[in-house]
Amino acid sequence: MPITFTGFHHAGVLVTDVERAAKFYETILGLENLERPDFGFPGRWYDLRNGLQLHLLGTNEIPEHSTNLPRFDRHIALQVPDLQKTAEELTALGVEYSVGTGRGGAAQIFLRDPDGNMIELR
Repeated sequence: MPITFTGFHHAGVLVTDVERAAKFYETILGLENLERPDFGFPGRWYDLRNGLQLHLLGTNEIPEHSTNLPRFDRHIALQVPDLQKTAEELTALGVEYSVGTGRGGAAQIFLRDPDGNMIELR
């Protein structure tokens, strides 16, 4: 019998500097910081709304990543209400990103956090 899932709860990403990453996720993406229990290692939890969370996990080592922005890398994908407006806001903030087209012709934006974790906006 297969496992029954009721939904997606959270995604965790590795970061080498939690405070630097927090600044990115709070300032660039506007995420709301949630209370996080002490697990004995640094981290932050964020509310993505609709019961979804993003967890930053502090670590000293992250595997090498490419500096380019391929569309097939490990990533989290977030929906935004207006992709063009989001692109304009990212440009105004000086954030480097690339634009792609997904299956079905939907436009997408790809960017990386300070530790190289890819974020897709659609």
